Amino acid sequence: MFAVYSFSLGIFSVGLWPALPGFIESSGILVACLFLYLFRFKITFWLMLGILYGACWGQYVMSHQLPDEMSPSDVLVIGEVVGLPVVDGHRVRFNFQPRNDGAPFKLHRLRLSWYHHHVTLLPGQIWQLRVRLRRPRGTVNPRGFDYQAWLIRQGISATGYVRETEENHLISRRLSLNSLRYQMRQSIQSLPLSDDVSALVLALTLGDRSSISPDLWDKLALSGVIHLVVISGLHIGLVAMLSYSVGAVLARLMSLLGRPVTARYWGSALSLIVAVLYSALAGFSLPTQRALIMVVVAIIILLLNRQVNRGLGFGVALAGVALLDPLAVYSAGFWLSFGAVAGLLWLVPKTLNRSYGWKFFKIQWLVFAVLLLPLMVCYLPVAWLSPLVNALAIPWISFLVVPLCLLASVAFPVSTTISSWLWGVAGWQLDLFIMMIEAVPSLDVLPRYSPWPLTSAVFCTLVLVMVLFLLPRGIPGRYLCLPLVLGLMFLPSGQPHPLVVSVLDVGQGLSVVVQTRRHTLVYDTGSSIDKGFSIGSAVIVPFLRRQGTTALDMLVVSHSDNDHAGGAGGLLRHFSPAQLRMGEFLELSDVNAEFCQSGETWVWDEVTFRFLHPGERPESSNNNRSCVLQIQYAGQSILLPGDIEAAVEHRLLKNPELAMPVTLLVAPHHGSKTSSSTDFVTELNPTHVVFSAGYRHHFGHPVLSVAERYQRQGSTLWNTAESGALAFVWHDSGEVMVTAARDEGRRYWY
Repeated sequence: MFAVYSFSLGIFSVGLWPALPGFIESSGILVACLFLYLFRFKITFWLMLGILYGACWGQYVMSHQLPDEMSPSDVLVIGEVVGLPVVDGHRVRFNFQPRNDGAPFKLHRLRLSWYHHHVTLLPGQIWQLRVRLRRPRGTVNPRGFDYQAWLIRQGISATGYVRETEENHLISRRLSLNSLRYQMRQSIQSLPLSDDVSALVLALTLGDRSSISPDLWDKLALSGVIHLVVISGLHIGLVAMLSYSVGAVLARLMSLLGRPVTARYWGSALSLIVAVLYSALAGFSLPTQRALIMVVVAIIILLLNRQVNRGLGFGVALAGVALLDPLAVYSAGFWLSFGAVAGLLWLVPKTLNRSYGWKFFKIQWLVFAVLLLPLMVCYLPVAWLSPLVNALAIPWISFLVVPLCLLASVAFPVSTTISSWLWGVAGWQLDLFIMMIEAVPSLDVLPRYSPWPLTSAVFCTLVLVMVLFLLPRGIPGRYLCLPLVLGLMFLPSGQPHPLVVSVLDVGQGLSVVVQTRRHTLVYDTGSSIDKGFSIGSAVIVPFLRRQGTTALDMLVVSHSDNDHAGGAGGLLRHFSPAQLRMGEFLELSDVNAEFCQSGETWVWDEVTFRFLHPGERPESSNNNRSCVLQIQYAGQSILLPGDIEAAVEHRLLKNPELAMPVTLLVAPHHGSKTSSSTDFVTELNPTHVVFSAGYRHHFGHPVLSVAERYQRQGSTLWNTAESGALAFVWHDSGEVMVTAARDEGRRYWY
C-alpha cells in the first residue's frame, strides 16, 4: 500500500524543484531505480521511480513550449478550434490545435484571443491564422495563483492573439463532440432565463463556468456550494452510483428471463459508461478527469470481489491523478477533493451509527471540519453555515437539478423542444437556489478568512488542531485542541516589521501594498480586461488575504489609466477601504472618496505618509494628475510617483517637502522615455529603482536609455517582469531587506 503513496510523492515532489535534471542526472536516477529494485528497497524504489516519471514528464511538456528566443513572434499556423470558444466583450478566447506540418518546432495547443473579430468561431473549424505567439508566462506573487503552471497543466504550448491579415481564412470544418456541446450551449443561452440561471445551467450541463459572473461566484463561495454548481467529483460519483443501480436492476430483470447475467458486472459497466459520457460532456476538464479516475478505481475494486483496504484504493486513485497531472498539487481543487474523500474514508465508518438523516447531516459537518484546514491554507472563504446549506442543497441539486440537465442533454439530439423544457425546469429550481444562497452570507457573521499570515508555526498549529479534533472516540487527547485554538486567538495580528512595501507583479501595470505594523495601504490596482478578470480580485485580494489583512485602511488610485485603476472594482468587491484617494474622478465608490492633495500628511505606527502632488495647478494630461505619495521611516524615503512625466518631475524637485535621497523609487510611468528625466534621477539618487512592467511588452518598458540613466547613478534596478513581486522589508534598525518572488519560490518552468 505504501508503494503507491511513495510513487505519488515522488511525482508531485518534482513540481517543487527549481530546475529539472539533465540527461546525466536522469540516467543516474534510472540506475538508482534498478539498484533499489534488485536489492528490494520497495518503498524507496517507487519513490525514485515517481521522481523519474515526474522529471521525464516535465522535460516532455517543456520541450513543447514555444522557445524563449522566439517569444514573441508572428507565426502562420493551420489547425483546429477545440473546446468551447468564449466571447468576452470585444474579443473571443479559444484553444487552437495546430497541425505542425513542416513547422520548425512542435506546439501542442495554443490559447488565443481574437480581438474585434468579425467571424463566428465554432468547434471543429480548421483555420489558417496569422498569430502573434508568446511563451506561456504568468505573474508571480508570494503564494499566489500560478497561471503558468495552470497553462502547462492544460497542455498549452503558447499564448497569443490573432493578427488581422488577409491570410486568415476558414479551410473546413469537421463535426466533433465539442460541436454538440457548442450547440447545447447556444440552445441554453437562447432560453428565457436570467443570466445567472443560464450560467448555472451551462456549468451543470457542460462544465462551462465562463458565464458565471464574479458576483455570483462570490455568493456561491460564501455559501460553500461551489462544488454543487459545476460538474464535480460529487456529481460524477452520484451519477456513477445511480447508473450502477440502474444497471443492476436491468441485470436482475434479464436474469428473471433466463439470461445468465451478473448484476455487479452490468452495473459496473453502465456506471463506467455514464461516468465517461458525463465527463466527456464537461470536455474532460482536469477536475472531471480526477473524479473519473476515482470512479474507475472504485469500479475495479468492486469487480475484484474481494476485500480491499480503503487506504490502498485511495492511494491508487492518488497515483492515477499523479500520472495524469503531475502538477495537480498546485490546484486548490486537488486538496479539497482528496481531503474530503480522505476524511470520509477515515472517519465515516467509525463515527456514524445512527439514523440515515443524522448520518447525512453529520457527514456534512465532518467534511467541513476536514476541509477547514485546506480552505484556510489556500485562503479560500470559510462558509461556516455550509454544513447546513449543503444538507439541503446536495440532495436538491444532485437528485433534482442535475438529472434534469442530463436528461436534457440526452434528449437534445432527438428533440430540442423536450430538452429546452427540461432545462427550463432545472432553471426554475436554480432561480430559487440563487435566492437561497443570497440570504446565507447575511446570516453568517463569523470571520471568513484566516486573520494570520501563513507562517510555519500557524500552519503546524492548525494541522495539530485538526488532527486532535478529528481523532476517533476513545483515543485520548482530543480536547487538547481547545487550548491550541485559544492560543491561536491570542496570536498577535498585523505585521512583525515596522514597514513592508510590496510591489506586486501585475504585468503591464502597477500595484503597491504598503504595510505598517497595524495599517495597510494599497497604491494602484493594476488592470482589468473586459468583463470577468480583474487584477484587483485575482492578484491583490489573494495577496492581502495571505498577509492576514482583514481591513484596508486606505486605497490610493493615482489616476484613471486602466493599468493603474482597472482593478479597483475587483478589489472593492472584497475590501471596503476606510479612506479612498484619487488623482482624478473615477466611478468607484463613495466611501470617504477624496482627491489627493499636495501637503496632506498622516502618521501610522511611526511611519509618515505625505502626498506631494497634485496641487492646485490644473494638469493637461491624466498621467500628470497622478497622486505622488512619499513614505518616510527611520530617515529613509520611499516615493510612489504614478505616471508623472518630466514636467511634473521638474516641479516636484522644487517641493521643499520632498525628502532626498530616496531609498526606494517606483520608476515613474514604468520607465517610459517621457519620465525619469536626468535632473530627477540625479537629485533623487535612488538606492533601489523598481520598474513595474510586462514581460517583453510591446510598450518596451523600461526604455533602455532610462535604465542606463539610473545605472549611471549607481541605483540597483529591479523589474517585476523578471523578478516577480518584490518585497522591501524594513527592520527596526532601519535596515532594508529585498526579496524577489521568482527567486524565493523558483520552479522549473519559470
